[in-house]
Amino acid sequence: MEDRKTVEEVMHQMTGIEKNNFRNMEHISGIDLLLTSDNNGTVKDAQISSKFNELKKKLQETNQLTKEFMAMLKQNHK
Repeated sequence: MEDRKTVEEVMHQMTGIEKNNFRNMEHISGIDLLLTSDNNGTVKDAQISSKFNELKKKLQETNQLTKEFMAMLKQNHK
């Protein structure tokens, strides 16, 4: 992109998204612990855990795409 100011602003906004992604993953880790039984390490509710694992996977995909997009912006910003 030729407009450096726009690229810089997009990068600034993406930095906010990266911070939110990190916080989201912290919450995901906490929920993961809550859904696992302390006694034997099994899930407390299979249906809830299944849906939660879908959400976790999507968030991990989002994090990866965010990193890739940011890398692309940084490369084009040189």
